[in-house]
Amino acid sequence: MRSPNISRAGADQLVNTLPFSQASARAGAIQTASKPPDHSPPLSDSPHGLEEHGNDDAEGLGRASTGPTHSVFTNPQKYYICFLAAWGTFFSPLSANIYFPTLTTLAKDLKVSDELINLTLTSYMIFQGLAPTVFGDLADMVGRRPAYIVGFIIYTAANIGLALQNNYAALFILRCLQSTGSSGTVALGNGVVADIATSGERGTYIGYVQFGGMTAPAIAPILGGILSKFLGWRSIFWFLTIMSVVYLIIFLISFPETGRNVVGNGSVPPQGWNMSVINYLHNRAISRNKKAGHSAAQEETKRAQQELASKRKLKWPNPLKTVHIVMEKDVGMLLVFNGIVYTAFYAVISSIPYLFAQIYGFNDLQIGVRS
Repeated sequence: MRSPNISRAGADQLVNTLPFSQASARAGAIQTASKPPDHSPPLSDSPHGLEEHGNDDAEGLGRASTGPTHSVFTNPQKYYICFLAAWGTFFSPLSANIYFPTLTTLAKDLKVSDELINLTLTSYMIFQGLAPTVFGDLADMVGRRPAYIVGFIIYTAANIGLALQNNYAALFILRCLQSTGSSGTVALGNGVVADIATSGERGTYIGYVQFGGMTAPAIAPILGGILSKFLGWRSIFWFLTIMSVVYLIIFLISFPETGRNVVGNGSVPPQGWNMSVINYLHNRAISRNKKAGHSAAQEETKRAQQELASKRKLKWPNPLKTVHIVMEKDVGMLLVFNGIVYTAFYAVISSIPYLFAQIYGFNDLQIGVRS
């Protein structure tokens, strides 16, 4: 099919109307379509190639690459995406560790033994390990945004229930749901980095995303102790509810879909609930544009969307897909080592509240500061 002949002015006007995540890729495509084929020798054949072919070819060289662009997102956009992904990874370890200073208080208020309260820690960790396998598979099928949204809806609902519950059974079940909703964000954050960063950049961006998960255990017990001491243990779960709602609102408005099975390298506009509010407003502005060049671009976009949609198959997530990774010797050894360290850490941290309360008579705030 022949490409439409679009003027440079028309191309510039079109690019200004596109969503930020697709603008740079579409601009290159339109400019390529509007130029006649260039049969001149490669610049590497002549040391003065830039001077011989002029400024237009110099601009084209800046866009030229040996293959498709891995991601059309600019560096500031990547940093913003990583910021929101890092904020998402903050919730799982935050929810796990903010709970520790209140263990003795909860046991007294709910009139249960310390051993039963400890079971809520065990159940949280079990679902903390299972949830990423489900949400990771779901994100690979439908995109990153839907997986995040489902997870945070579950997490927010669980926190509201935890703030209102008055018996141990509700506490136990809701802690499992709380873990399920928040724990998938770690796997999703790593997936987002793989979407937007090349293998050479991935280490840097993974460091940014994991920052949230690494800092939460340090500040969560202090937060939990302060809230429990001055506002009661229920305030902890209201705090998590408010924080998750704020995050979800910001996420819905501005977080772009990065899943490569939905938007490719970011140049294909998302559809449905894969769209952020910003994407939706841009698409509405585009739909009101009736110019011929824009109509041609819309047809090309629809074809790309249909091609990607035809490759996606929605089915029940299979958590067993990740099990084969354990069979790889190097990965298996790392997982076993980290599992032992994680087990030892929780064995110590979960016993501290009881020991500090019994031996030293510490209150929730003092336990949180020293945990």
